Amino acid sequence: MAKISHLPNIRNVEAGNKNYDPMHGSIFEVAFSVPSAIAATVQKDVAILTQQVTTVSGLDALQKTTAAGQQKFLGVDVSYLNPTLDNTYADITIELNLNLRNVTDAYVFRVFKEWQKINYDLKTGTRYLMKDYIAPFLAIKEANRDGTVWREVNFQKVMMTSVTGLDGLDYTNNEARKLSVVFRSDIWDENIANGVAGA
Repeated sequence: MAKISHLPNIRNVEAGNKNYDPMHGSIFEVAFSVPSAIAATVQKDVAILTQQVTTVSGLDALQKTTAAGQQKFLGVDVSYLNPTLDNTYADITIELNLNLRNVTDAYVFRVFKEWQKINYDLKTGTRYLMKDYIAPFLAIKEANRDGTVWREVNFQKVMMTSVTGLDGLDYTNNEARKLSVVFRSDIWDENIANGVAGA
């Protein structure tokens, strides 16, 4: 009678024997850029945005595959992969801490408020062209415990599609506010490391 090949003992686990580190979702860094139309106004605060990030979501868009379809023959299903994807873009949601600098300067919120104005200015009705409202890149790096990057994603031609987090006021809420910003990109480069020789 056949037996399983790996009994539950640490000696049978390569990851444990060879000191493979697990992947952690808490070791990452985000680098922002902004559209050239607002760069002169907010550029000095763009680098600080990296420090304000708390969470990133939406990266599963990089693992998209075609959905399954099926046909019926004689009452039974024959399954296949569809020839096209439902969509080919990535929507990335980033949450950021909000702080006031120099007593009243809402510098994080102000960056995205300026960006929102060149999407569609609610005050004047002014609309801008794609060359005005897209940012050159949004870069996300994931690293191991010592900070060595194992995955880097560079989104290109990035547009901002949503800014939320300042909707409600509540006398009983003691939580510090956060801003949630959604970015969309149709094109990106993903680089995944394949190990360090001799390590």
